Formats: sequence, C-alpha cells, structure tokens
Amino acid sequence: MPIESSADFNSYVDPNAHGVSATFIETQTTLWDSRTSLIDTWHDIDTGDSYPINIIIDQEYFSIATGSVPVDGYQPRAIIKATDAPYINHGDQIKVDAITTNNGNTLVPQTLFTIKTVMPDNTGLIEVVLEEQ
Repeated sequence: MPIESSADFNSYVDPNAHGVSATFIETQTTLWDSRTSLIDTWHDIDTGDSYPINIIIDQEYFSIATGSVPVDGYQPRAIIKATDAPYINHGDQIKVDAITTNNGNTLVPQTLFTIKTVMPDNTGLIEVVLEEQ
C-alpha cells in the first residue's frame, strides 16, 4: 500500500498551493499506438492528444566544472502526477500557463517546453527535464 494517496498527490500540484496549470501535449510520430497496441490513424498522428494538467515547475541551478572557468545555468524541470500523463514520452510538450500575482500582474509568461527526460519515481509522480521552446 502506498504511503501517499491520490488526494495527497492532488494537493502537491494544486495551483492554489505550489502547482501551476499547464497543458500536456502528447505527440505521436509513428503509426503504432502503444496506448492501445493498435495501428493509429493519420489524424491521431498529426494532432496527438492534449489536455489540462497541474504540475510543479522548477528551474534547478547547476554548475559544470570545465577546467578553469565553470559554466552555470538553470535546467527547467516539472513534477507531474503519473495518472495525469500515463503515456508521457520524450518529445511530448508541456505548455505552462502564465504565472501571475494575486493582482493579475504577469510574473512569468506562458511558456512552451519540450520533454527531454522522463524519470518516474514509481510512487505516482514523474519528474521530467524540460527544454524551453
């Protein structure tokens, strides 16, 4: 039995707490649909599926020692409930809605990311490494 329940996971990604709203965009590039184990239609391949989800987004700091001069930067990452994107894969996209203050001022504009790495934790959450488009 898992320690955390579905309600716990919902509270983690709640936009009224630390989560943000986003749109998950599933892209398909082959005829084989692993979701149904059937051959797909061309319409599905062209459009893919997209639906609203809640995520936690972070920009993790990193430093790479490259000899005498280190390289610093940020790597965007997101945490997603596994039930929200059960067929998540490399190349899928996440469009994060604009992050605003309570007064409606925009802190971060709407941003489109491509998923570069998928890291399920096997407890119900998935961490993904993102690349801004």
